[in-house]
Amino acid sequence: MTIREATPQDLEELYRLWCELMEMHQAYHPIFGFHRAAKGELKRLLRDRLYESYTRIFVAEKPGGLAGLLVATYQIGSRGMHFHRRGYLAETIVEAAHRRQGVGRALFNSAKAWLTVQGADHLELQVALANPAAQQFWAAQGFATTTQHMILPLIDL
Repeated sequence: MTIREATPQDLEELYRLWCELMEMHQAYHPIFGFHRAAKGELKRLLRDRLYESYTRIFVAEKPGGLAGLLVATYQIGSRGMHFHRRGYLAETIVEAAHRRQGVGRALFNSAKAWLTVQGADHLELQVALANPAAQQFWAAQGFATTTQHMILPLIDL
């Protein structure tokens, strides 16, 4: 399996993996719901992220397609804070058939290396409370819980 940065030619596979991630997360909370009919708009958002200078999408490539992805973003905050150069890890998924084989760790290590070169002084991410496997994975990479992300939907679905 090869870890590399995604390209525009990966868009269909990126969208497929992104949908798989969101479908899995919909069971955790309605905030993860998405409109399948908005396929064009959702693909455009993914494509736009490919061109953001401060974002990289790392993919795990297998013969015939992609087996995983991880989105990493570099952000600079207030210099008044000790930690102000944030590396943020967003959507992350490895296909079920390829889990527990080091693919997630390899994706993370590639993202961490890129974010370190950018100047990140810390990494952040969010993990669904209803996803203990992901919590355990990220804890094994050295992450610790510092806050609890809370959501209050203001519309009914």
